[in-house]
Amino acid sequence: MEHYEFTENQIKVAVTERLKHYNGTATDVWDYLEKEGFLFHGVIRDWSGVFYHGFYYVFHHFLNDDQPQEDCIPPDSGITWDKLFKRDTVAGKLFSFMESNKFRIFIPEQAAIDAFLDGDMDSSLQSPKHKFQIYCFQDRCSLLVELYLQQTIPPYGAHYESIQYPEDRCQLIFDLDVLITDTKKNKRTLPEGESLDVLEKVDEDLLAATRERVKKIYDEHTLIGLLHSGGIDSRLTLQLMLEHALKNPDPTKKIWVISADTLVENPGVLKIIHELRDTLRANFPWIEYHIVEPKEDETLMVCLIGRGYQSPSVNFKYCVRRLKINPARVFLENVFVTEGSEETCLVLGSRDNESGTRKRSLTKFFGDDFYGSHPVSSIRTASPIRDWTRQEVVTYLTYHRAPWRKGARNTELLSFYSGAAGTECPLGAAVVNDNDAIMACGKNSRMGCYLCTLGNDKSMGNLIKGTHPEYEKYYRFRSIVKNIAQDIRYGGIVGMQRKGGSAASMLPAKIGRGIGDLTIDCRTHILQAMKRLQIEWRESEILTAYHMVQQRESVEGFPVTQRFRDAIYALLNLKRSGFQRLLCNPVFDPYGTGIDQFTSEDAAIIQRIMADKKSKLSSLK
Repeated sequence: MEHYEFTENQIKVAVTERLKHYNGTATDVWDYLEKEGFLFHGVIRDWSGVFYHGFYYVFHHFLNDDQPQEDCIPPDSGITWDKLFKRDTVAGKLFSFMESNKFRIFIPEQAAIDAFLDGDMDSSLQSPKHKFQIYCFQDRCSLLVELYLQQTIPPYGAHYESIQYPEDRCQLIFDLDVLITDTKKNKRTLPEGESLDVLEKVDEDLLAATRERVKKIYDEHTLIGLLHSGGIDSRLTLQLMLEHALKNPDPTKKIWVISADTLVENPGVLKIIHELRDTLRANFPWIEYHIVEPKEDETLMVCLIGRGYQSPSVNFKYCVRRLKINPARVFLENVFVTEGSEETCLVLGSRDNESGTRKRSLTKFFGDDFYGSHPVSSIRTASPIRDWTRQEVVTYLTYHRAPWRKGARNTELLSFYSGAAGTECPLGAAVVNDNDAIMACGKNSRMGCYLCTLGNDKSMGNLIKGTHPEYEKYYRFRSIVKNIAQDIRYGGIVGMQRKGGSAASMLPAKIGRGIGDLTIDCRTHILQAMKRLQIEWRESEILTAYHMVQQRESVEGFPVTQRFRDAIYALLNLKRSGFQRLLCNPVFDPYGTGIDQFTSEDAAIIQRIMADKKSKLSSLK
């Protein structure tokens, strides 16, 4: 489909009247724009000014020490600006001005350049998502200038009507830059007892009371589910329950351990979970270990590459529900409910002292009661270590060896968390209360998804500096994704909001004001970074994401670029021929033969048939 409709929508974007800060060079550029008759339509997210002069222009600002990250910029296209614009046009005069002011102009690889070189043969010239992106670099002021060919919708939700230029921007004498110093936030202090220090011993009364709680849970239920995140709190809960079960064997009791793999887990945490699963299976075959995963079309990478979602942010936490809440809920509904809510109990490793948010959540659901009620069919929940401090947790795990022979040792777990100095990301919070889980995720330094772009997780950096330098690739990849898939200054977001439209129904795509989804160029850059940094991604997810892209992008007449396809092929370790536009699906025809790829499954079937035939021939002799 190559048609679309412009429509008004209710999405509100905050638009301001000036940049957050200016320096001398930025002021010179704005003075030029005002002098040359560019209409000003407002500033989005502090640093992106929207203007109009025949077309919409967006100037994304990187000022002073805040310069664009090099590995977030695509390679050079080899095209110079005067190949795109005549010097006597508005755009030509603009970039002539930039050059005269010592800006280095750089045009990266992009779908718009591909469309320009293809000319009328490429329908993407007609897409509302079409925009040229040109970087202008200078020491203290770098700009990404975007030119939109559509003239109907102000990009990024800017005002329809032009507004006055800000009068309080100023050219400083001698062109000195303003020194901007941000007030540093007070360093977050840990609550009392929340360090990783080892005490002389755990208080005997506390330990006795906790063992009584564990006994109560064990005696009153036939199925006990232990939620295990891979952290020290859930390890303690698991160990206490197993110690009691081993001393009081009862064949009528079922103990299940439940962990979550978001498929973007911290590799160290994932290793801990899998080692524990293997150890428990080897030592206690009667314990069932279940690892829940998100649906294939809801994984984080499929959401980014396939759906084109921006990377999760404080205001757009779609990941928590898709990666944690939904998979756990589906598992509980399919398995635990069949046992009867009165006979089952989910045991959490949650503690009051861990954080104010966790304490409020536990108080809300438990109050003064021992058991809480789970939203799924009112399954009982309990938190036997609710009143423990982290120091007490660490002390118990240090002095009490785990009740299995070898593997998944407590000392290894404590060493890992000591190196990370981060708090665990609990599965329990995600399955007990949706809102609390969504609000809490990413707020504090925590151990969880390596691709988490919600907050400032320092644990990965600490591990890289200490015991796990091999994790640097995940740290770098997260930085790239957070920048280009969240910060509009890198141009990785369309700048308009998709509203409906369907390739299957042949309804036109509706485009309205808003920030929008990720461009095909942004997604290509993410794929290329994955290949370069050797970030793992399951083949089935890659294919799911690719099919989504094919279906969604065609609605708006913006064909998938060959560069994107090549990035997909690279992750699949496939090569293709020189055919540019195949009638069949290129993922299944990587060599351009016009027929499906010959797979290893095909070879196995042929070998089996030949073996059967040979066997029958032998029997006839």
